[in-house]
Amino acid sequence: MKKRIIVGSRGSKLALIYAQKAKDIIIENTNFRDEDIIIKSITTKGDQVQDTRLSEMGGKGLFVREIEKELLEGNIDCAVHSLKDIPTFGSEKLVLGAYLKRKDARDAFISPVTNSYKNLKPGSTVATCSVRRISQLQRIREDIKIVNIRGNIDTRIEKLKEGLVDGLVLAYAGIKRLGFHKVVTEIFDKDVMLPAAGQGTIVVQTRSDNKTVINLLKLVNDKETEFISIAERSCLDKINGACDTPIGVNAAINDDGEIFLRAELLSIDGKKRYSSHKTGIVEKSKLIGYDVAEEILDQAGTDFIIKESKLAHTIYTVSYTHLRAHETSLHLVCRLLLE
Repeated sequence: MKKRIIVGSRGSKLALIYAQKAKDIIIENTNFRDEDIIIKSITTKGDQVQDTRLSEMGGKGLFVREIEKELLEGNIDCAVHSLKDIPTFGSEKLVLGAYLKRKDARDAFISPVTNSYKNLKPGSTVATCSVRRISQLQRIREDIKIVNIRGNIDTRIEKLKEGLVDGLVLAYAGIKRLGFHKVVTEIFDKDVMLPAAGQGTIVVQTRSDNKTVINLLKLVNDKETEFISIAERSCLDKINGACDTPIGVNAAINDDGEIFLRAELLSIDGKKRYSSHKTGIVEKSKLIGYDVAEEILDQAGTDFIIKESKLAHTIYTVSYTHLRAHETSLHLVCRLLLE
């Protein structure tokens, strides 16, 4: 076996923590030593451009495209990603060789002004960068102004400290990895905010023809997380969910060893919601995902996703460059983004 592996990763603080975690797990389960595994930081377009919405630049794939290019060209042997950053469609020359054991998939609320999202004052402003969260938050409280703000977790927390918003909603797993869990005000129950497909899961990607690395990654793969991920991503793929589609998908293995999958598709304003769920054997994870998606699509109708995605584009088109130029008051920020 090759005794030196180059692992590609985004250069953000959180991504490098994920890469180091993957490296540690490989070392724990193989004969590789610390010096045998090199982490290579790769800047993606999604990291470079922070003042434009993801959908306007091409979607979530912007966080993995440059890394996958390095992988295909043989400059790295494998790559570590947050699973929800990887589109459900991609190159057949690449495979997900290992799913690391999933951490908490729930969303978290951070606020210095209240102990719960439900207890915010009417007209308060909450920031998130997820269309799914925007719809779910508006479904809970339609009198709260939701601001779409991108950036790394620590950057967004700094905006909160500056008083630009009254609260933030982020993935709890990322907050915890960065050591910010002590500032979390509330963790949303999945019945209130169904997480995104793949949230809380780290994966290791490699080339489909690299049998050496594929065999290595089998040693660190968590089969339960793999089944869960397959179910969630097949559901997302069937619904044709993009970054502008408000979809929550979450699976779990129950006490009987069966997989339970549930999903929901929402309108941008959160007023319409279509949901479904199914339980079955883990070996049928992909089929279960497809079945749940088909039930939701039957409820929503064929034009629903197209219409809501277009609406998302019209609502959140103010660029962050324009936003910063007019950051004279919190009320102006809200008006620019939401009115």
